[in-house]
Amino acid sequence: MDVSVVHPEDLSSADLSTWRHLQGSDPAMDNAFLSPEFAAIVGRCRPQTRVAVVHDGGEIIAFLAFELGALGIGRAIGCGVSDAQGLICQRGQTMDPVRLVRACGIGVWEFDHLVFRLEVLSPWTYDVGQGPVMDVREGYKAYLHQDDRHKSRSMCSLLQKRRKLEREQGDIEFTFASTDMAALATLIDWKSAQYARTGHFDRFSRPWIRDLVRLLAACDEPACRGTLSTLSVGGRLIAAHFGIRTTTRLSLWFPSYDLEFARYSPGLQLFLALAEAAPDHGVGILDLGKGTEPYKLSLASWSYPVASGRVEAKHLASFARQVETGVQRRADGFIVGHPRLRALLPPGLSKVGRLR
Repeated sequence: MDVSVVHPEDLSSADLSTWRHLQGSDPAMDNAFLSPEFAAIVGRCRPQTRVAVVHDGGEIIAFLAFELGALGIGRAIGCGVSDAQGLICQRGQTMDPVRLVRACGIGVWEFDHLVFRLEVLSPWTYDVGQGPVMDVREGYKAYLHQDDRHKSRSMCSLLQKRRKLEREQGDIEFTFASTDMAALATLIDWKSAQYARTGHFDRFSRPWIRDLVRLLAACDEPACRGTLSTLSVGGRLIAAHFGIRTTTRLSLWFPSYDLEFARYSPGLQLFLALAEAAPDHGVGILDLGKGTEPYKLSLASWSYPVASGRVEAKHLASFARQVETGVQRRADGFIVGHPRLRALLPPGLSKVGRLR
């Protein structure tokens, strides 16, 4: 096994073609976060982004995208916002992950949203969560009838609120793929306010994340297409979502809404509108992202495993990362246990909930 490490934008056209071929070889890798286009755009925002190109006998057999950190620590690209990570290779391909990490020039490779080749990395996995999805491949009506979802209390309440919204506020207008950048700016403002209300770190306070979203919004590649969806009533924007999609799968990423319309559950109304419109745009899977929040479970058709862990190749880097993690966890625990102290911290200094 030979490994060369390059910046994503230095991959050749032949490299990109091989990446796309390997990714397309297994439906489990049908995810825009695993595409070379996503890696390249992250690389424009994060100069420390790298891709390991793995060769065997002169043939490329795998790709691994990562970010170089201090003390030899490597993290998944787009750390904190990437919803899918994985070693891009053929199913059944074998290799030594520790040897691969060493060849990348790092001592540790961390992942928190591993969605492919879990069996290869299982010895280095410390937690496996669930990634719920809305399956609309058979159409919106079939989705509503999955497990009698249309009869559930939560769905009946949501549909009732939709009728009330139309009755009290006017006609509902939904756009699956909008080019309205003013709406995207409003969505970012709503999301920042939501992070502040819930005590989470504001991801959009990081300039690189704002740049990433704007660059992805302009990306129209089949394997990684930025998609802004909007829900308006009476000509007024009340909810919006920005995600990225392949030709058949949309990753739900940044949703938010106007608090004035909270009584109508506009965020969930937007998700239902997405489910209704997605099949017309060739999308059959709406990926809700890792988590077991009640709203995700109520909307989900099924779930897939999502793993967290780290491959440790060098003891010094591993020890440094363990110390860093331990210190942060103790600090976060102390702040969570002292609400008054947390309230005094400026939003930019609070690390609680910083990266999921």
